[in-house]
Amino acid sequence: MKIKSNKEYLELINGHHANLKESISLIGFIKSSREQPEVSEKLQHIFTYSDSNIKYFNFLTSSFLDLLCTLKGLFNSKSDWEDIYYAKTGFLTIYETINTYHFHQKDFKTFVDKDHPELLDDYKKLNSYLKNYKAKFKHETEIALIRNKTVGHFDKNFIDYYELIKKLDKNESIIAIESFMNFLKLLMTFVDIMAEKMELKTAVDLAESKKAYYDRKK
Repeated sequence: MKIKSNKEYLELINGHHANLKESISLIGFIKSSREQPEVSEKLQHIFTYSDSNIKYFNFLTSSFLDLLCTLKGLFNSKSDWEDIYYAKTGFLTIYETINTYHFHQKDFKTFVDKDHPELLDDYKKLNSYLKNYKAKFKHETEIALIRNKTVGHFDKNFIDYYELIKKLDKNESIIAIESFMNFLKLLMTFVDIMAEKMELKTAVDLAESKKAYYDRKK
């Protein structure tokens, strides 16, 4: 993704932040809805699914927002030290996002397998994209080293610390950050598609649950 002005950065940041706040409000709605007496076991699964996916989507959005702010900082930087600061901050966000992504994959894949088997090939493509990204940008070595010795922690040996940060290249950092944001965007779109499919299923199941509930009350 190529952003060419501060105005465009601010529009994207404010837009995604607004979506995040709206999404968070849905969590309370789901909690109150699942407590209704007519909610069936099938609907309980849908509410659990929706609650989990909304929180997952919010995690992705938060990471995307952090990286947008990082790119905006690099876009506006006027000094080498600003470039270093924003680059290492971006790599920290990427490193921690990938770790959190892997933490959630067992539950997320279970939802894909159970509720959307038709999306399994697309899910595998997303994981291949991430695997290629990690190899290309040396996630396990260079990104991990930047995270562990310059920003997540500071190396106790300043010379080692400085040798690492002075290697950070502004343009290469931007490419790495933009490439990872493309992955996040693809993943967010995938979660959106899951939500749309589940919304259709929820409408049908909710109508059936209400009918069965009120039939029992007659």
